[in-house]
Amino acid sequence: MENTQKIVREIVEDYYKIDITNKTRRRLYVEARALYYKLLRENTRLSMEQIGKGMNKDHSTVVHFIKQINNWIQYERELRTDYEILNEKLTKAIELNPEGFKVSKTYEGFWEKEYKSLKTAYDELQIQYNTCANIISDYHQVKEENKQLRMQNGYLTSKQIKV
Repeated sequence: MENTQKIVREIVEDYYKIDITNKTRRRLYVEARALYYKLLRENTRLSMEQIGKGMNKDHSTVVHFIKQINNWIQYERELRTDYEILNEKLTKAIELNPEGFKVSKTYEGFWEKEYKSLKTAYDELQIQYNTCANIISDYHQVKEENKQLRMQNGYLTSKQIKV
């Protein structure tokens, strides 16, 4: 099973709090599996055969359930909402870092890598900010010292200082 399939499966299973590989015909499991197939088909370049292999099914099962879920979504508002939520989670993760999404082994691992990447960028920006703040502070200090020296040497008058 490809990493992307594992992540999509994890997203669906986490959302429904079930194991979609459980061989039951209960409606919740059937709908969750169908959503899994649909999400993979619409958001990846995996073939029907590859998607089916991830669940130990053949491509015809995937084709059947994608047709079914498309019909169910038309008429069942709750299922359509579930699909939209799951699809949004998946597309946001893919858009954020497509390559990172492909190589991550879990959904949590993907976000952990993203966090580390953002933390590193933040730390670098913090260093740059501190450097700039020190330069500005040094500039103001040198400017004030320069003003004091010019006053001591008579190059500035009290009128010029106020301006």
